[in-house]
Amino acid sequence: MATPVEQWQPGMDLTAGRLESMNQRSSFMVTNYGADSSGSTDAAPGIQLALNAARDLGGAQVLVPPGVYLIGQTLRIYGNTRLTLMAGAEFRRNVAATMILNGDSGQTFGGYTGHSRIIIEGGLWNMRGTTPGLTGSAMCISIGHATDIVIRDLEIRDLPGFHGIELNSTTHGTISGCQFRGYVDPGGRDFSEAVQIDLAKSVGVFGGFGPYDHTPCEDILISGCHFGASGTAGTTAWPRGVGSHSATIGRWHRRIRIIGNSFEGILQYAVSAYNYEDCTIVGNTFVSCGGAVRLRVVILSDAEDTKDVNGNPTGASQNMRNIAVVGNTMRSGGGYDHAIIALGETSGTILNLSVVGNTIDGTTANQAGVRLDRVSRATVADNIIANTAGSGISTENQNNTILNGNVIWTSGAHGITMVTSDNSDILGNHIRDPASSGILVQGGSDVQIRDNFVDGANRVASSAYGIRVSTNPVAIAISGNKCRPGASATKAVRGLSISSGTGIHRYGNDMRGTWSGAGGNGIDDLSTSPNTTATDIG
Repeated sequence: MATPVEQWQPGMDLTAGRLESMNQRSSFMVTNYGADSSGSTDAAPGIQLALNAARDLGGAQVLVPPGVYLIGQTLRIYGNTRLTLMAGAEFRRNVAATMILNGDSGQTFGGYTGHSRIIIEGGLWNMRGTTPGLTGSAMCISIGHATDIVIRDLEIRDLPGFHGIELNSTTHGTISGCQFRGYVDPGGRDFSEAVQIDLAKSVGVFGGFGPYDHTPCEDILISGCHFGASGTAGTTAWPRGVGSHSATIGRWHRRIRIIGNSFEGILQYAVSAYNYEDCTIVGNTFVSCGGAVRLRVVILSDAEDTKDVNGNPTGASQNMRNIAVVGNTMRSGGGYDHAIIALGETSGTILNLSVVGNTIDGTTANQAGVRLDRVSRATVADNIIANTAGSGISTENQNNTILNGNVIWTSGAHGITMVTSDNSDILGNHIRDPASSGILVQGGSDVQIRDNFVDGANRVASSAYGIRVSTNPVAIAISGNKCRPGASATKAVRGLSISSGTGIHRYGNDMRGTWSGAGGNGIDDLSTSPNTTATDIG
């Protein structure tokens, strides 16, 4: 017989002898409080009695033995409580409401002073979103105004409308080893996140309790989780995996870490980092998702999100900063949006962005591998980007951006684009067989294009180039690049084409080969008085 233990841990073998030993030691086994484990009668009153007893003691572990427990009311969990569903335990929702909430509806603990230091772990949390009477929007686990929250090693299945886990106004929260399988849209909820990171903005944003003091989330870790479909008839995969969709000017969610998760078949964005700062998105896998990672400042056209903490309209967005998207793998991206998109506004810029060491294999519907718009101080480096329906890397309205050492293979449009961007570099990239031009720079000023290799541009018949510079740019330096026509039947017009511009400095480029332009020349420079010397210019 298994050795008796003082407390059960997830993954521990469960025998009749061990269960009885724990039952004798624990006064907080829910079945001791009348919770029925047969799935035939409402178990919520008995479970709540055990949670209340733990509260009255100042905190304890509440154990749920194997079995099926109908949950006919919202459960309330309090500070210093560890709620453990053992292997084989299922909470089966049987009420059109949230499954569990940290505290009472009338409480008014502001900031992070609510019921805290809570662990919720184990079991199947079955939301039954296709069951008659349970199809309206509901939450599974809802946490607000709290600190030191751990949610781990559980499955949330077939949720309708809202979120699997909402961390609202929470600091020091961990969600690990969880499964989010199956979603039902009851109508108008095609944007819901399995894990929602939110702030205490209003009762419409967080309905559990106030106060609505705009407390954001900080120091949140989401790791080792899976997001996808359940296979239950009438359900889909989640619209979004991890993210947010509300904001307040003057507040940010900070230090959000999304590490080592898997996202499969997500309909929109697997990760939607809306108004986040100091955020790391590292080592995740994305398969067949509408879009993998979205980084977004406050949406300028959203009248509610652009209000300040006093409810006054500002008519403006705000900057967000310090984001790293590193070492992720993305396969067979859908056509909802670009695989990685960072999108600012005229009144809000994404600052200090690293997109490094990611592998992107496939997008559809003309979506790019990486898209940056109104981002400053960004590095996009050492990524492998293959088989995109749109450009490999697309950038616009940039400044102080470095695109370095990327490998881009058979993009469906250009290899790299940089449009209306300043003080930026395109360095040492390797681009093979783009459908259009290898590198396209339009407008902008003070851009370096150096040491890139482009082979086989114009793979799909069009008037494209190895490197194309146009739309009157200023002070563009082009040096040490190598372009080749490649094996495609539709050769590029030129290896290097400069249709306009002033202050162009070019030298040391190798554009040998048979090109399709008149005379077959590899270089065509129509800029004003280009400097082609390799000497210092002062």
